[in-house]
Amino acid sequence: MSEQTLNFEHILDLFESVINSSTEPNIEEKSQRFTDGLIGLAPGKSLTDQPLTRSTWSALNRIASRIPRKHYGQDVLVSTVRKLNGAEGWKGLPNIWIEMRGSWNPSPTCDPEAKDEREYTEEEWLNLNSFAARLYGRLGVGSFISFAVYQISDGLEGERETNDRPGPETRIQVACEWVVQSGRRLMRESLLNTFADPLEKLESRYSNPYSIGPLFTGSRGFSPERWGFWKRRLIELREDESYSESTYESIDEAVDAMTRIEKEIADRLCTE
Repeated sequence: MSEQTLNFEHILDLFESVINSSTEPNIEEKSQRFTDGLIGLAPGKSLTDQPLTRSTWSALNRIASRIPRKHYGQDVLVSTVRKLNGAEGWKGLPNIWIEMRGSWNPSPTCDPEAKDEREYTEEEWLNLNSFAARLYGRLGVGSFISFAVYQISDGLEGERETNDRPGPETRIQVACEWVVQSGRRLMRESLLNTFADPLEKLESRYSNPYSIGPLFTGSRGFSPERWGFWKRRLIELREDESYSESTYESIDEAVDAMTRIEKEIADRLCTE
C-alpha cells in the first residue's frame, strides 16, 4: 500500500467509522475493529516501517487531542494501542515515545480558532496529556515517565504565571489528569525513589527533565516527600477561589485518587 494512504485523514476516517458504528461505547469491540483496520492499512508491514510508524502514532496523538478527556474514545485509543502491542509485527511499540515527544513540541495556544496544525488549543493539550497519561498508567509505557513528572511539576511546583501558555488552570488540570490516570505508577516510582538524587547532588536538581519546580524544596526525581507535596499543593489550590469549576473538579478527582491509592497500600500492608 502506498505511503499516501497512510495519512492522518485516512486513519481519522477509520476511527470515526468505528466510533459511529453503534451508539454504545463497546470499548473492546470498537478497539478491536480499529486495530484490525490499522493493520489492514499496510498488510505485511510492521512498525519497523518508518512511514507506518510516523503515520500511526502521529495520527493517534492528533486524534486523542480532539477527544475530550472524559469521552470513551480515549479508552478506545488506549485499548487499540494495547492490542497493537500484542499483534505480530507490532510488539514493543517501537518509536511511540519519539512520536509522542514530537507531539509535545507544538505550543498550546489560547486561540480557539487557531488554524496552525502545529499548535494545540489548551483543551486539545489537556486531551493529549490525558491520552499519554492513560498509556503510561494502564500500559506501563515506561518512556512516558518523563512526561508525567514534567507536567506535574509544571502544574503544581511553579508560581502562578497568568501570561504563560498554557495558562495556570490548564497546567493544573493537566497535572491532575496525570495523577488520576497514572497515580498507581507514580506512587510506585515515589516509593522506589526513582531518579531521586542523593543529598550531595542537590545542586544539580534543576538541570534535567526530572527537575523540580521552585515551590518544592526537596530533591529531584520521585519520592514519598514529593508525592506528599503534590497532594498538599492540590489541597491548597482547592482553597483558591479564583479558579473555574472544571479546575476544582480536576483537583478533587486527583486528591481522591491519591487518597485512595494511599489507603490501598496501607490496607495491603495490614493484611500481609
